[in-house]
Amino acid sequence: MHVLFLIDSTDLRRWQAEAITGVLAATGGSGAIATVAGPPPASLLDFCLAFEALAFRRPLNEPLARLSPSALDLPIGDEDADLVIDLAAATEAPRDRLLISVNGTGVAAGAADAIMAGEEPFLDLIAVTGDKQRLVGRWRIAVEDRRQLGAGMSITTGRAIEMLTLAAGHRAGGATLHDLTLPRVETAPPPRRSGSPGRFAATTFARSLANRLERLVRNPPNWAVAWRTDETGDDALPTIAGRPWRRLADDGERFYADPFLVRQGDRTVLLVEEFPFATQKGIISAVDVGIDGPVGTPRPVIEGHCHLSYPFVFEEDGALYMIPETSGQRQVQLWRAVEFPDRWEQVAVLIDNIDLGDATLLQANGRRHLFGTVRPHWGSSWDGLAIFTAETLTGPWVPLFAGPAKVDVASARPAGRMFSLGESIIRPFQDSAGGYGAGLGFARIDRLDAGGYAETALVALRPAPPLSGLHTYNRGAGFEVIDVIAGGGTDVVVP
Repeated sequence: MHVLFLIDSTDLRRWQAEAITGVLAATGGSGAIATVAGPPPASLLDFCLAFEALAFRRPLNEPLARLSPSALDLPIGDEDADLVIDLAAATEAPRDRLLISVNGTGVAAGAADAIMAGEEPFLDLIAVTGDKQRLVGRWRIAVEDRRQLGAGMSITTGRAIEMLTLAAGHRAGGATLHDLTLPRVETAPPPRRSGSPGRFAATTFARSLANRLERLVRNPPNWAVAWRTDETGDDALPTIAGRPWRRLADDGERFYADPFLVRQGDRTVLLVEEFPFATQKGIISAVDVGIDGPVGTPRPVIEGHCHLSYPFVFEEDGALYMIPETSGQRQVQLWRAVEFPDRWEQVAVLIDNIDLGDATLLQANGRRHLFGTVRPHWGSSWDGLAIFTAETLTGPWVPLFAGPAKVDVASARPAGRMFSLGESIIRPFQDSAGGYGAGLGFARIDRLDAGGYAETALVALRPAPPLSGLHTYNRGAGFEVIDVIAGGGTDVVVP
């Protein structure tokens, strides 16, 4: 396969070079470039990026670095291409092609406009045939740090590389511009609003300075675990909002999050992520639960070399296992209880060399499936849902299909154990649009097989002030548990 890449020689950046490399690797073909005119970039954008690097004492964002077309080391011009990919959002390009854009303009500039408007970028892949345009895929991208324009732009370019590489692989496998399809969110992006990079840089620098001063006098908002006796039961979706939940007490020197309940014999235990402020590294802790709720203070049960969280616990063949998040080690690890709940041993690495967030196990269709969010190069772990499958617990675990099941910062990341509702399987999900763990929802799984994945969102919830986060739900042994961002000094929270 021969691929022609349309570039704007006045606005060529490193992410586009990486996309070209990924596409050629996926197709196993040759490439060429042709120069076109793209939309004019926002004035002062590069100045803003350089100012951010200086103000935040970080290097310039690598994917946004400018390149000369000669750095691509590809021939110029070719009319006999099997596939044309428009990397420049060309203003005039009278040929059939794949066009990648954010809100109708270039990827980097469109991402900048969205971030300056306080929104998430929507990354679109469009098949242009003649005078018709067909939406191939739409991904809603995470913005992890709204103070830094370059950071959010870089995350968007990382997903753009992934989207183009995935589409090129499908095209090499026989898909045409008329039937090529990628996962897409159904939410429509807001109208494009152009921003001022200079004003954004000044505002965010002032905000960053205020945040630094504030951290000197108090801890930032912290997660807290809350519980109630089970008000939901079987065959119903939880009603979380407007109901009181009792808070698991902390001493102000740590927070608790990611609660999971497990029943072993006549004993019920609550497992949580414990995050001591002194060490800034999460550990897994446990507290017994009596008929009136948690008894005592959580005690550490697993401490590792990296940050630990999301203690997904389950039983198999009479043994208790846990898959804690260990993305800091780029592994998905399996642990077994030696003496529950206080002694655990690592028994396997299920998937190696991967940054997988909040791994959540499901058995369906005679196989095991592992859901989690993968952070690609330059990307985020908030927005891309991946699904792996295996016949046995210890694997081998392989992707269920090529690429992410969905990319949507508002619904991708798991938020707790999946459960049955009648004949349906319900997947709790995190909503991190506007900030990490800002909300929680429940989706019904409609399709789960090698041909693809589909789900329908049934409930989406943002907690009521003064709470500002809600990102885990679990239930079991007669109790329900959540976590929220809440201030100190309160024993009851009402999401």
